[in-house]
Amino acid sequence: MKFFKHILIFISTGLFLVLFINYLLMPNYINQRSVIAIPNLEGLSVLEAESITKSEGIQVVVADTIFTNDINPGIILEQFPAAGREVKLGRAIKIKITQFNEKILVPELLGKTLRSSEIELDQIGINVDSVYYSYSPNYPKGIVSWQSPAPLDSIRKGFGVRLEVSTGLAPNDFVTIPDLQGIFYSEAIKKIDEMGLKEGSVKFISQDKFLPNTVLNQNPKEGTKVSQNSSINLIISK
Repeated sequence: MKFFKHILIFISTGLFLVLFINYLLMPNYINQRSVIAIPNLEGLSVLEAESITKSEGIQVVVADTIFTNDINPGIILEQFPAAGREVKLGRAIKIKITQFNEKILVPELLGKTLRSSEIELDQIGINVDSVYYSYSPNYPKGIVSWQSPAPLDSIRKGFGVRLEVSTGLAPNDFVTIPDLQGIFYSEAIKKIDEMGLKEGSVKFISQDKFLPNTVLNQNPKEGTKVSQNSSINLIISK
């Protein structure tokens, strides 16, 4: 009887040890070996991060992209799970990386007003970086006379364009008299003002071949070089 009792105790003890090893000790041991602490990937390039996580049995997945011109492309800004968290082998780390903004063609701004240039640039995502003012013999006062980057050059979205705006002719510049004949009196006055000249004497005469208020003659003639503030005399049809 005692013999069978010892046998029963032996079998019960053995069964307990098997169950303890299979269902408690081994799973705990296996879980400890399959858990790893997440490394810090922020600030690294994607290639650097992949070389680190590959050896650790972790997968890197790009979950989001931030467009910027301030940081080189392919740099990790954020990660999830965070560094130091313990996860099982094979767990994926989601990362947010940088990417350069798209490139945009710079429009032709020469000959336009500063305000219209600012509106046009704003509509395509380009800023006005700085504005300079200088004399220009080729552009009237208030008109864009120079730009950088040049027209049709490409620039990344978010960058700025430098503009130079004409303040008119320099005090010692000479002006070439424009051709005013055949245009209306109001147009001629506008051209005279834009060129830094003055309206001189105006004479109205009857003329059947031209509409009223048409410039019939001018003095000085077209192409004459004169100093600024010089006067132009006009003969106008009535």
